[in-house]
Amino acid sequence: MNYPNQPPQGGPPQPMNPYPAPQGPRPMPQQYGAPQQYPQGPQGYPPQPQYGAPGQPYPQPAFRRSGPSKGAGMAKIVLGILLAIVFLVALIPIAHENIAAAGFLGLLMGFGLRFVATGGANLVGKKIAVLPSMAIPLLGIAIGAGGGPAMSAAHWKAEEQKTFDNCVAYQSDFEWTYEYFGKIPEKFQRPEAQGQYFNTQIRTAITQTNIAKVRELLATMKREHAGDAVYADAQAAATAGLTKFYDAALEKLSKPGGAAETEDAELRKAFHLILKDLASAETADVYVAFSNSSKLEAPEGHQAEIDDWKTEESVALAFPDGNVKIIAQGDAFSATYDTARRNTFVSASQEAFRSVFDGNLLTLKPLGENEPRKGKLLMEVGSEIQRTPTYFNNYETDSVSGQKKSKGLLFGIKVVWTFKLFDREGKQLYDRGTTSEPASNISIEPVANSPEWGVYSILMDSAYYNYSRDVISRFGLTPPAEKRRFGYKAYGG
Repeated sequence: MNYPNQPPQGGPPQPMNPYPAPQGPRPMPQQYGAPQQYPQGPQGYPPQPQYGAPGQPYPQPAFRRSGPSKGAGMAKIVLGILLAIVFLVALIPIAHENIAAAGFLGLLMGFGLRFVATGGANLVGKKIAVLPSMAIPLLGIAIGAGGGPAMSAAHWKAEEQKTFDNCVAYQSDFEWTYEYFGKIPEKFQRPEAQGQYFNTQIRTAITQTNIAKVRELLATMKREHAGDAVYADAQAAATAGLTKFYDAALEKLSKPGGAAETEDAELRKAFHLILKDLASAETADVYVAFSNSSKLEAPEGHQAEIDDWKTEESVALAFPDGNVKIIAQGDAFSATYDTARRNTFVSASQEAFRSVFDGNLLTLKPLGENEPRKGKLLMEVGSEIQRTPTYFNNYETDSVSGQKKSKGLLFGIKVVWTFKLFDREGKQLYDRGTTSEPASNISIEPVANSPEWGVYSILMDSAYYNYSRDVISRFGLTPPAEKRRFGYKAYGG
């Protein structure tokens, strides 16, 4: 390699520049402290360091602050508050009945509070370690399971008081049904609420003239809450309401067009006691008891009547030897036929009462043969069939000749009636007796294949029917239309 020539020893080396120095003004010496001047143009800037080249250091980044974000802390606080409120609101209504659920909701509420605590620490540039922060949810469990039931109880007691006061003030079925019994847990409902609820229902039913509902509610209280002071006001309201309905019905009994001219003052007085009882009774039932007996021995003087009939033309034609046939009673007075007539009496009477009394105010029911009487309001209808000395000719007319021929004589009968009223203790409130002879005011319709004793049955049918009219009239009610024509009915099948 060729090296440039070195100067001789003892003197400074001289640069070897093969190129001539540029000609121009000589640069001014640089002063200390003055800014360095560079020529203009791309070749005037000092060389830039090449980062990464051997021996050249990397530049250090500018300083940045480290630590938790305040924005994230604020978000945690907002989220935590919302979660804590939501689960606290969910906890309070149920904590009184389920400690496990209360503890779980308390845990969730605790996590919400944990967010609040950690978010607050972030706002001041600090952090709470995970493990210590988990103490807050555990505290939430303690609050939920331990204090939740007490908070829940306090909540429901306050809610019950407010709702109860509103229901009493508004007296609305809806308020009681949905707002009180539908929302307030049963353990926080006061006993008086049921009584107040019944009271409200009864007053509503009375306003709507819903007698059936009043009777139903009254029956429920009598049956399930007898003697319970909580229901005393409701029972009193029901009785007062029914009494008004009964009084209104009684006023109709003597209206023009009724049967006031045959009204029995003593019966009306006794009947008023019956209605007074019904106003506080579970049902509107009044039972009708029947008793029936017969005295069919031929009475004194009957033979003289037979002897008189022997000379009658149709009788003499049928019985020339004078041995006149006396037609037997057959089944006319049997229990089967008597039961059917009793039903006729009850039906006619019930129809008359319904013209004035709603079916929920008064209902007549036949009393069974062996059914006990005690504890029932009772009408007792007694009948005793007695033979009279008189006879009636049962004859038929020949369709061609028009001649009459007797089939025998029917003995006369009369019915001795008794009518009584009894209270539930069996005390007699009313008693009246009367006698009827049905054959004097009826005509008989021919019925094919009727037995020869069928006339006796017809006589008893008319007796029961007309006696029911008499009883109905004495109550002051309008009786059914009078019936004069009767035909045989085969009640026995």
